[in-house]
Amino acid sequence: MEYSGPTDLYIGGEWREANSGETITTEDPATESAYATVQKADATDVDAAVQAATEAADRDSEWRTMDPDVRREKIHAMADAIEELKDEITMVESHDNGKTPFEAGMEIDMVIDTFRHYAGWTDKIQGSEIPVSDSRLNYTTRDPVGVTAHISPWNYPFQLAGRSVAPALATGNSVVLKPSSVTPLSALYYAKAAEEAGLPDGVVNVVPGSGSEAGSALAGHEDVDHVTFTGSTGVGKTIQQDAAEAVADVTLELGGKGPAVVYPDADLDAAARGIQYGIFMNAGQMCWANSRVVVHEDVADELVEKMADIAENIPLGGGIDDDGQMGPVVSESQQQEILDY
Repeated sequence: MEYSGPTDLYIGGEWREANSGETITTEDPATESAYATVQKADATDVDAAVQAATEAADRDSEWRTMDPDVRREKIHAMADAIEELKDEITMVESHDNGKTPFEAGMEIDMVIDTFRHYAGWTDKIQGSEIPVSDSRLNYTTRDPVGVTAHISPWNYPFQLAGRSVAPALATGNSVVLKPSSVTPLSALYYAKAAEEAGLPDGVVNVVPGSGSEAGSALAGHEDVDHVTFTGSTGVGKTIQQDAAEAVADVTLELGGKGPAVVYPDADLDAAARGIQYGIFMNAGQMCWANSRVVVHEDVADELVEKMADIAENIPLGGGIDDDGQMGPVVSESQQQEILDY
């Protein structure tokens, strides 16, 4: 399937080529062949995106002063646009990431639900009145932080971006989204959805690029007010250091693994199925993967046998081409890392 979706950067309400003239060529993990070529943002492009977002988040801007009911309608409209594009985004995610259409489709559905959920926040961000003596009035208000930077990972490219973009928009902030250079395509559909929903220019900006240049420039930009990052612990430390120079708030979700704990009175068939889901979903490429199993010695051998039987019989496939329940891992480097284990 030939890619026909967006490939340009989206900055200030315009689709544009990268300042550097460089591009990113993505590879379909199932075929190991080139799938799409997108513009590669450099620090200059990131600066332009941040400046557009700064104007959109200004205290007197259309977005900041928009009636909460209208903002809610805009975010619902983005959800509608994503829903209309679901089949297309699902195929793009399968080709770009390697996950099965079933898994990719779930990802899109979660984003739609996330946007609809946070749309309800627009008129519920409240301050408080504080009782004080005499005739003075003491109160607090909750204001948008301003420009929010979102650096999203390759394992759930669409869903993990949407999880932070939706609440940022609902609370009146502007967004600069930099997806992983391994899977840059689905993030561009947030720009497409924002455009179709009629969000003001600069509220949503999408700049695919490398982490070392575009990501670093975004995390350390002096006009970024909040940085959210999902990824490895090592990169998260660098993000935190970059943001500290700009004195920006940071939200980090870093690497971690979860155990499955199985007691001797457990339903072992159900336990084996749950463990299979927890470790093989998305080809095991999850920060919440239960990559350790802690099991009582009385049932250990039986459980291991059941787990091995399930693992040996998972239908493997190329994602979109067959009925496989597990697609390929995202890249050759990821494959090698797994083999090294």
